[in-house]
Amino acid sequence: MAGRPIPSSIFNSEMKNVWKGAIRWTVFAMCFMATIEMASRIDQWWTYGAPVLGVYTYDTALFAIDEFGIHGRPDGRYEKWRLNAFGFRGDDVSLEKTSDRVRIVCVGASETFGFYEKPGNEWPRRLEQDLLNEGVQAEVINAAIAGMSLPQRIQHLKHRLLRFKPDVVIMMLEYGSYAGLTNEVIQARKRALPSLPDRQNLVAGLKSIRVLSRLKDIALPQLPAPLQEAVGKMERTFKMGLVKRDLGARFGSFTHVKPFEVEALKADLEQLSEVAGAAGVQLILVSPAMWNTEQNFFGIALSWPYLNESWWRDAQTLLPLAVKEFAQRRGIPYLDLSEVVGGREEELMKDFLHFSDRGAAEVARRIGQQIIPSQLSHGAIQ
Repeated sequence: MAGRPIPSSIFNSEMKNVWKGAIRWTVFAMCFMATIEMASRIDQWWTYGAPVLGVYTYDTALFAIDEFGIHGRPDGRYEKWRLNAFGFRGDDVSLEKTSDRVRIVCVGASETFGFYEKPGNEWPRRLEQDLLNEGVQAEVINAAIAGMSLPQRIQHLKHRLLRFKPDVVIMMLEYGSYAGLTNEVIQARKRALPSLPDRQNLVAGLKSIRVLSRLKDIALPQLPAPLQEAVGKMERTFKMGLVKRDLGARFGSFTHVKPFEVEALKADLEQLSEVAGAAGVQLILVSPAMWNTEQNFFGIALSWPYLNESWWRDAQTLLPLAVKEFAQRRGIPYLDLSEVVGGREEELMKDFLHFSDRGAAEVARRIGQQIIPSQLSHGAIQ
């Protein structure tokens, strides 16, 4: 009969069936994901020698800390990346330097360490090969560490790298850590205990779930290019939403390079020059390349969420100019990689800061052109 109420017993029975169905599907989904997660861990163990249990990420597998800050983990392994016994990327090296070779140490962040390039194609490795092809007996040590500020790189050089008695140090500079600097911030950083980047947030937690990374590495490349691009955009948008939620009004709050930030960079360059000079090391300064596109600025905001696009545009002009003036005054070889890649960014770069294989080869070639003349004038290369 129309309008007759449903007996409560029938309603409750239907609700129980709905809940039972939901629970069954939830349990099934959890078991399915757990199975795939375990399969991913076994696959990584078989392919890369990764631990089956515990966290296996780029940072935890490759880097550690000591009293001087972050450093490469000796014999660290993560997917395509391999570190030697001293925590440097590349083949093993000896502490003692042979007299018939010029020893070159490259210091920088991920654009020097190598990110998108195939193993052996990062620019320090290509530089070594180029020099050998030119008849220069050279040994290039890639001592870059992802995420290091310039003050941290100076400590890295002073306390870890000078014992290798390098003839040349190529310092790839960075500018992001100067945003928002004040005297108080500098003093606070000096008092802070060395630590790895914070990995307790949700984005980092998602990275520790291996099935997500394996699906991204294996399944995503099988999709049509437009769909790959759409999935990538969705991922970036999701992560950006989390960052904006956490920072609120502080997101993108640094909008212009301030005079104090430029002066802080100059002070760090003075300290770097003093450390290298005291050790009798030829210093070469390199400004990073920056590829300015809307998508690249969107991606870089995940690493430097406080920095506005306008700050980066200021930095690309003002900070390399300060470095160039410093280098000319001190007689230090200097190369601005933005001039090297200018007009060829799509060919030579993969994102805001990192190179393609071809880009790394071009960087190596251009840096090699700086090294050989400067070393000939100092008698380091015979």
